[in-house]
Amino acid sequence: MSHAHAIFDAIEIKKLGGELSEEVIRTVVAGYTDGAVPDYQMAALLMAIFIQGMGYEETLALTRSMADSGEHYSFPECVDKHSTGGVGDKVSLTALPIVAACGAPVAKLSGRGLGTTGGTIDKLESIPSFSVGLSEERFRRQVEEVGMAIIEAGDLAPADKAIYSLRDTTGTVDSLPLIGSSIVSKKAATGAGYLLYDVKRGSGAFMKTTEDARELAELLVRLSEDLGIKASALITDMDNPLGAAVGNALEVRESVRFLRGEEVLEDLSHEASYVAARLLELKGINDPEGAVQNAISSGAAYEKLREFVRAQGGDALDDLPVSKEVREVTAPRGGNVARFHALGIGRAALTLGAGREKKGDEIDHGAGVEVLVKVGEKIEGGEPVARLYGGRNVERAEALVREALELSDEPVDPAPAILDSL
Repeated sequence: MSHAHAIFDAIEIKKLGGELSEEVIRTVVAGYTDGAVPDYQMAALLMAIFIQGMGYEETLALTRSMADSGEHYSFPECVDKHSTGGVGDKVSLTALPIVAACGAPVAKLSGRGLGTTGGTIDKLESIPSFSVGLSEERFRRQVEEVGMAIIEAGDLAPADKAIYSLRDTTGTVDSLPLIGSSIVSKKAATGAGYLLYDVKRGSGAFMKTTEDARELAELLVRLSEDLGIKASALITDMDNPLGAAVGNALEVRESVRFLRGEEVLEDLSHEASYVAARLLELKGINDPEGAVQNAISSGAAYEKLREFVRAQGGDALDDLPVSKEVREVTAPRGGNVARFHALGIGRAALTLGAGREKKGDEIDHGAGVEVLVKVGEKIEGGEPVARLYGGRNVERAEALVREALELSDEPVDPAPAILDSL
């Protein structure tokens, strides 16, 4: 079937709510990836899919076609985790060294951040001399020797990359089949055998409600299992940032403190330990909770982080380029912290230079926000609630942080960080 014929058929079938065959989907995806199918026809098909939806078999066929559109890695023994993106989400930096220290190897291909969502690659690049561009052979060797490697995802699932940028400009991003196939196609191409999805919900996340997040989580697990990956998922809160630090070097510093056994905020230590235990459980390791606690208290997890950083060229973890320009933001009045909106904190960090407004923007690795109070705490007027790092747009960032702080006169119970798991 020719590409021109397939795309025309697909638009006709889908606009009337019909079901696309695997052959049509494959031909369209291949045609769009190599430029034979024009943007305007693909945009029409995406809008038809957005409006009419897609059945499970179609979604699976789309996922498989996108996964097969570029290079494919295979790490059947390795574990990986994927977060749908949040503010201050340093779970990869904290949980993965723990599982690697417990004997579950990690092979991760990760992305850069966009908007208020920080990317693990940007965080790692804030470590002086750290390299995210290993050759496939070196990547593979490091997974075998160190048990942990994280590199930038290059040309994985190029079909997804092309389709994603089109979805972004045509208002077809928030369609469940398109989101699910996009995430899983990239993960299937990276080839880890065991995968945990961390689906965020709340103001700082893509999914605003727990129901939507659960629906996405179920789809991600089902697609992954059908592509031969052992998978599970959790739904975590992103109404408030995770831990204290938001911004690249700041988040690495906080992760180092946690792995050294130093005091960090409870939500971070709980979520990182929980994710690590779930990954070990997927891999079939005995007494996962005990193994996690032991890896932290013995110092093995911190040692693993250091070994991994050294293997990728990184210098000392105690000399991170955190900005020397620091300003405190104080509470406008007293009260109980009801929320410290993740989206507002993320925007403040972005304003200070910690993120990118658009692809290709330079970021300031030392910039960001440190949150000093958590939901449920009683605070006084004038008390410091956050620290701003970096010299750009400081007044604007301060206004965003103050706006993000929601106070209540009544006592507030903090919501759990982990809302559900499947």
